Amino acid sequence: MLEKALLFGVGYLLGAKAGKERYNELVSALGNLAGRREIATVVNLVSGMVEERLAA
Repeated sequence: MLEKALLFGVGYLLGAKAGKERYNELVSALGNLAGRREIATVVNLVSGMVEERLAA
């Protein structure tokens, strides 16, 4: 969930500056990137680290 929110935020900020067409391209590219196994592994690792910090 956190990773989707982060990707959406990045896409939104970059897209807002570049216009709607570029925004749609960025959202699509970020969606494809988020689906990669390597990215999912890193996101899960970082999310776990953040959760551990917040729980402490």
